[in-house]
Amino acid sequence: MELNHLAIIMDGNRRWAVLNNRPSYEGHRFGADNLWKVIKDVDNYSINYLTLFVFSTENWKRSQKEILFLLALLKKFLDDLESKIEDYNYKIRFIGDFSEFSKKIQQKILYINKITNKKPGMTITLALNYGGRYDIVCAINNILKNSDKLKHIKQEGFKDFTLNAGIPDPDLLIRTGGEKRLSNFLLWDLAYTELIFLPVFWPDFNKSLLDKCLKDYSKRTRRYGE
Repeated sequence: MELNHLAIIMDGNRRWAVLNNRPSYEGHRFGADNLWKVIKDVDNYSINYLTLFVFSTENWKRSQKEILFLLALLKKFLDDLESKIEDYNYKIRFIGDFSEFSKKIQQKILYINKITNKKPGMTITLALNYGGRYDIVCAINNILKNSDKLKHIKQEGFKDFTLNAGIPDPDLLIRTGGEKRLSNFLLWDLAYTELIFLPVFWPDFNKSLLDKCLKDYSKRTRRYGE
C-alpha cells in the first residue's frame, strides 16, 4: 500500500533524558539531533510529504527554564536548516501561530519557506506553536472572511481554509513515547489516517524502527469508514 504522506509526533524527549541520567530538558537537544537523521531516512523511501510536530501550543505551559531552552534550540535548528538548504531539495513549510516567537525566529521561518518553495523534493511541514483546534478555528475565521462569496461550504472544501490547504492528508501517523493519543495534532487531517504508537522515546527512534512501521503499514487495508 503506497505511503504518500507520513506524520510523526516526536514524543518522549524528557523521559529519555531522565532515563539516561541527564537534565530532563536536555532530552530535547538529543531529540533535535535525531530529527535530521530521521528526515534523511524518510527521504530514502518514495514518501512525498513528511509532517513533524515540533512545538505545540501546549508547550508554553512548561517551566520557564525549559521554554527558554526550547526556544534557543528552535533557533539553532532553524539556523542549521538554513545552512543545509543548498544540500537538499526539500520544500520546507511551517504551520502554526508564529506570533508568539521572536522577530528573528519569525523572519527565519519566512525566509526558509520562501527560499525552498520551488524545490522539487520531499515537502517537509514543521508544526511550530501548532494545535489542531487552533487550525480549525483559523479555518472557520478564513471562511467568515469570505462569507460574502460563500453561500455554504461542503466537508470536502473545508480543508482549503486550513493551514494544510493543498497538502494531502497523512496516510500514516507514528507517535513515539508510549502515549496513545493525538494530543491536538492535525485533528481535521487525521480522520482516516493509520496510527502506530511506539513505546520507544524519540531520541531512540531509528531507521530500523521506521522500516518496521512502514512494513506494518504496507500490510494494512485502508477502508475509509466503509
